Amino acid sequence: MKKQLTVALGLAVLATPVFASKARLQALGEDSYGSAYINDNRNIWLNAAQINNHKDLVTYEFGGEQTRDEAATARGEGGVYKAHGNFVYGLHFGGASNTANGLRAGSGLAGADENNNVDVFMGGDAGMKWGANLGYAKESNEVRANGASSESMRTRLGVIMGDTQVYGNINLINNAKGTNGAKFEGDLGYQVGAIHAWEGNTLFADYRSFDAENTSAAKVKNDISLSQLEVGIGRVERLNDKTNLFAKASFLMANVENDRLKGLAPGQFGGACDTGLDAIACEEFSTSRVPVVVGIETEATSWLTLRASVAQAIWGSEEDKNNERSIANSTAINAGATLKFGELSVDGVIGNGDATSAVAGEDTSAGNGTIRTDSLMSRVSMTYRF
Repeated sequence: MKKQLTVALGLAVLATPVFASKARLQALGEDSYGSAYINDNRNIWLNAAQINNHKDLVTYEFGGEQTRDEAATARGEGGVYKAHGNFVYGLHFGGASNTANGLRAGSGLAGADENNNVDVFMGGDAGMKWGANLGYAKESNEVRANGASSESMRTRLGVIMGDTQVYGNINLINNAKGTNGAKFEGDLGYQVGAIHAWEGNTLFADYRSFDAENTSAAKVKNDISLSQLEVGIGRVERLNDKTNLFAKASFLMANVENDRLKGLAPGQFGGACDTGLDAIACEEFSTSRVPVVVGIETEATSWLTLRASVAQAIWGSEEDKNNERSIANSTAINAGATLKFGELSVDGVIGNGDATSAVAGEDTSAGNGTIRTDSLMSRVSMTYRF
């Protein structure tokens, strides 16, 4: 009886979503803007209705004033989410879009990234969980060091109906302008998807499409477009009262076109010419691939949780305007940890860089395999539940 009680208490602790951050999702091989199958408070950026499952907390993502939020260049943000009756309200600062900033950089308009983003969330549960978000950011010439101006607005809408989730995230405004007359004007962009729980598995489909027009200082107009479709399945398997195993496989197709690069040097594969929706360094780029991720998370002690993952595209091909090839070596290893102090948890990615990394000891994407005890955790997050 005592053993059964101990196991039951352990399962209850493990089932509670006490970990929630970009660091956790990165360590488990997921996108920092949410996961279709892992329970985490970052999922509100994927489906706004998830705010009903992540309330009465404050969260902080430590970082600097970076253009885009990446593994080695974390961007600071944070917010508070509070339940009141049947409703949940949230206020978040600094939640900039990597896609919006990447599109602007791809247009050649440097320095006109989103800043001072404010996001307001609201959700409720009346038999069906629903959520909505409105985000806005604007800066004028006077406050930008390089004289550029910027404005963006987007909304997120979602519902959770039993085992099924449906969401739509819509880009309403995405404009920027430089003092030399160059302009960037984003068209209506969107991300739509559905998630369904089925016999312990999670089935998901996600489609994204974004278009924009860039006008150079010489009044030459060029189009930028990108799209991505991903369908897949994920599963969380409880191995024991302390450990969860995570597994995901999907099929992904992506396509990017950037007319601004026409007539320049022939396209070549490079670090920025890839499937990333925030990197547009090729005139044309397309890919099809099957990425697989396997991760694990375990309570090492009452105050320490460890996690790690391995990911690889087990099949795929990619091509730019002049080249075609199979997927290059894509194996990625990530690891992370959570320190727990009562209702306060501190998450981080375990640094495994070395002196050859982009940021020594900080960039786990370098994958050099050396744990740096002088810089043990990067992409640090803090969450407090009340």
